[in-house]
Amino acid sequence: RGISVATSVMSFEYNNTLINLLDTPGHKDFAEDTYRTLTAVDSVILVIDSVNGVEDQTRKLVEVCRMRDTPIIVFVNKMDRDGKFPFDLVDEIEKELKLSLHPLSWPINMGKEFKGVYNLYNSSLNLFTASQKSTEENTVPIPDIQDKLLDDKIGESAAKQLREDVELLQGVYGELDVPSYLEGKVSPVFFGSAVNN
Repeated sequence: RGISVATSVMSFEYNNTLINLLDTPGHKDFAEDTYRTLTAVDSVILVIDSVNGVEDQTRKLVEVCRMRDTPIIVFVNKMDRDGKFPFDLVDEIEKELKLSLHPLSWPINMGKEFKGVYNLYNSSLNLFTASQKSTEENTVPIPDIQDKLLDDKIGESAAKQLREDVELLQGVYGELDVPSYLEGKVSPVFFGSAVNN
């Protein structure tokens, strides 16, 4: 059915650091393997479906992470489908999972109108093209969000909305406090579409 039934491991090097990525089952029927894996990790990437939001099994898994103060990164997936609005999702995740979120990227529209994400941490645009893997051409530096290049890339209406959203996010969240993330007190949140780019 396209779901993981056992933990799989992929290793790769990033900035001279060996990363071991353990992909665990999210389905409740295979939870024991996931619980066991959570005792051995340095950090967790929690994938939330933008259509379904927080699910029962997710609550249980976050409790296990909380008991160990495991740092959590949240990835809101399937932004290329019509789902819940980003601000509503952030509220739901914070309330349901009792996590303190800190957005590091923000989606530009959703569903058929999804144009990509704006990375708040490096001021760049990751453009979305359905059924196409991401390339370097998909990433556009936008150091100044008022730059007209943003309008050219995503359209005036989407650019206007993104500017308003970013101003609000920067006013509320500011800079990410990395030590708070490492202590499991703050969870960075990213948005995207994993199956595409």
